[in-house]
Amino acid sequence: MTEDMSQYLGVFLDEANEQMELLEQDILQLEQEPSQELLQEIFRAAHTLKGSSRAMGFLAMGELTHAMEDVFDKLRQDKLTVNGELINALFTGLDTLKAMKDEIAQSSESTLDTSE
Repeated sequence: MTEDMSQYLGVFLDEANEQMELLEQDILQLEQEPSQELLQEIFRAAHTLKGSSRAMGFLAMGELTHAMEDVFDKLRQDKLTVNGELINALFTGLDTLKAMKDEIAQSSESTLDTSE
């Protein structure tokens, strides 16, 4: 992260917390009763998190969020269906995003491997 961007780190972390909390609540709800409205809300949260991550220079976080966003988009288009395995994968991704955010809060960077 550049020195110019470091002044926005607190705002980024606050926004990331909000988006991740929304994602967590909505993924739980998605498992119980999927709907297009809910999928749209989830997609917007992931899209916002992806954009702010990339803008701050946290490219790995942006890429992971982009991968999750692709899944949400396929759900919106009925190219995927909600099942336990998919929900578990989404929560694994969300847990990784949270760990990345925590690393960023501590050291202004994340070194977590997101390839899986």
